[in-house]
Amino acid sequence: MAFAIFFCSHLNLYACDVCGCSVNANYFGILPQFSRNFAGIRYMSSSYKMRHTPTLFPQTNSKYYESLNRFEVWGRYFFTRRIVGYASVPYQYNVRKEQDHTSSSKGLSDLSILGHFILINTGDSGRFTYRNTLMLGGGIKFPSGRFSNNKPASIQTGTGTWDYSVNMIYTLRYKKVGANADATFRINTSNGDYSYGNRLISSLRFFYWGKAKATSFLLHAGCLSEYSARDRKYGIEQKFTGGNGYYISSGVDAYFRRISAGVSITLPIQEQLNSGFASTRSRSAVQVLYLF
Repeated sequence: MAFAIFFCSHLNLYACDVCGCSVNANYFGILPQFSRNFAGIRYMSSSYKMRHTPTLFPQTNSKYYESLNRFEVWGRYFFTRRIVGYASVPYQYNVRKEQDHTSSSKGLSDLSILGHFILINTGDSGRFTYRNTLMLGGGIKFPSGRFSNNKPASIQTGTGTWDYSVNMIYTLRYKKVGANADATFRINTSNGDYSYGNRLISSLRFFYWGKAKATSFLLHAGCLSEYSARDRKYGIEQKFTGGNGYYISSGVDAYFRRISAGVSITLPIQEQLNSGFASTRSRSAVQVLYLF
């Protein structure tokens, strides 16, 4: 569901150098065992290569790197046959490495909850040749993570804002193969001084179900797109923020009785982040779930 784009600075307050990393973001991806609840842990990592902008550093074109690491406890619960909820409690550890020093930030990040209403569900029925699932929903992100004006905005553990999202997930399956489409629009509010750009995120993944003895596995691969509007400081649009990107992803999930484990990686195809001053190196995720 979300990789938000934020921004970086050597200076105090919000002097914007370059903006392009993600503090708080998630993709739903292909959800396991559709009719069952789950609880688990997930680790997500993303790394970026950045260049200082001429606005703040006119005499240098030096590069620096950022690594964003998110440890998350999350789960899903079916309240009724058609209403399902999700909750996430994340912990963030972020690092920014430059030639002469390293900055870091760690702590509780922004909690979030989301609900889906299931419009169509033939996903677990053997009566249909083509199985469909369509869910629509929305969520809220709380400003529970710490935000400090004395640290670079890109490595904050929280954003200091109440943010809202709307989401759609559609899955089509034929025997052992299928496709999953996911789209999320996120509305970011202001923390009093600064507001991050609204975001539109979408993905299309294809998958294959297989089985080896008592273990089932799901292979998946696909493409993703992200668009972010520019950030605003005191209502003024910030130049080196926002952008768009296209990515490819692949991964595998394994299921053994009540336990599920998965790993995935995402790589950039084409990007235009922060007027070309930021680029993604890689993104990866690992998770373990308990199904009940």
